[in-house]
Amino acid sequence: MNIGAKEFMNLQSKYKIDRDEDHAYTVDYKGKITVLPGVTGILDVVGSKDKLNRLMGWSKKQALLKVAEHIRAFAGKSLIVDEDWIEAVRKSAWKRDKELLKEAGDIGTKIHAAIDAFIAGEIPILDDTTRPGFDNFVKWLDESKIKLIKGDTYVANLKLGYGGALDAIGERDGKIILLDWKTGSSVYDTAAMQSAAYYLAFFETYDVAVDTAFVVRFGKEKPGDIEPKEVNLKHAENAWLKAVDLHMAMKISVWQGV
Repeated sequence: MNIGAKEFMNLQSKYKIDRDEDHAYTVDYKGKITVLPGVTGILDVVGSKDKLNRLMGWSKKQALLKVAEHIRAFAGKSLIVDEDWIEAVRKSAWKRDKELLKEAGDIGTKIHAAIDAFIAGEIPILDDTTRPGFDNFVKWLDESKIKLIKGDTYVANLKLGYGGALDAIGERDGKIILLDWKTGSSVYDTAAMQSAAYYLAFFETYDVAVDTAFVVRFGKEKPGDIEPKEVNLKHAENAWLKAVDLHMAMKISVWQGV
């Protein structure tokens, strides 16, 4: 069924859904418990050529910058390059991209939490690392004219076998909009597939079809670094269903005798 924003506020999920720290979803439906993988876990089987290429280039760049940092520390000084020094530099450069990804992920998580607090009518907790991204969210919200109805929401699709956590539901001109926030430097095709997965799961969980979906990227540093992208739900759904099929197929070994 299709409903307006006021009716939406009174909706009740037909599932009781919990998520653990490994992003596995436990769904209770009429006393029957089912444990499901998350959307992002299923999408790991697909990946993204564009994303992988960018990450590989970025990773190499960060490693080289770390090597340069070690060498620059000895500028104008004598340096004995022995095996121990080389190994120390190698290890430092090897793990630098992982350290930066964790830092970026932590900031992104905090920005998501600040946005969710804002939607709930609470005062967001912000610091110098999270304020730019949050300010970009506020700017986008004002310009989009979208009314946010609900924040972080668990949904599940027992038929296809997955759970997920969509970032927000909004309303504009009488239409219900599914929203997903990104705080990285790019929006990849898999983000559209992720939204399609939430779209299908939301319909099953609430028996309500949303009208459209947007993935909105908020830059974490530069003011005005905002990138909203509307999802082609028909095409994204088709791609998502194929990803689910591949995920299920890969559960069975492709090797004889294994």
